[in-house]
Amino acid sequence: MNAEPHTAAEVEGWVAKMRKEIAIEPPAPGTIRTPDEIIHQLELVDSVANKALWIVKEADRVRGDAAEVLLRARSKAQATVEGKNAAERTAAVDLATEQERAEEAAAQIAYRYAKGLADLVDSRKSSLQTQSKLVLATYQLASNPRRA
Repeated sequence: MNAEPHTAAEVEGWVAKMRKEIAIEPPAPGTIRTPDEIIHQLELVDSVANKALWIVKEADRVRGDAAEVLLRARSKAQATVEGKNAAERTAAVDLATEQERAEEAAAQIAYRYAKGLADLVDSRKSSLQTQSKLVLATYQLASNPRRA
C-alpha cells in the first residue's frame, strides 16, 4: 500500500516525462532509419511501457481516492446545509465541496492522460515494429543485386 498518496499533478508530470522519452524525431528527408536506431527506439518504448502501466495504476488510485474524498465531503455537507428547497441545498453542497470536486475532476483528467500515454506507447511500438520490417526489407533488397 502507498505510504503517501500521489496527486493528479504528479501523474500528469510522469506522463509528460514519459511522452518526452518516447518522442521520435522523423528522419531527415531522403534518409531511412537504421536497424540500430529502430532497436534503440523499441527499447525506449519497452522501458516506457513498463512505467506507463505503473502510472495508469497510480492514476486510477488517485482517481479513486479523489472520488472517495468527494463522496465523504458531499455526505458531510448534505448533513449540515440548510436551505428552503432542494435547489438551494444542492447549491450549498456544491459550494461546500468546490475544492473536492475540482480535485476529483483533475484526477479524472490525469487518469485519461495516463491512459492516453498507454495507448501512445502501444501505437508507437506498433509503428516502430512496422518501420523495422520496412527497413529490414530495404536492406535485404539493397544487398541482393537484381538478376536479369
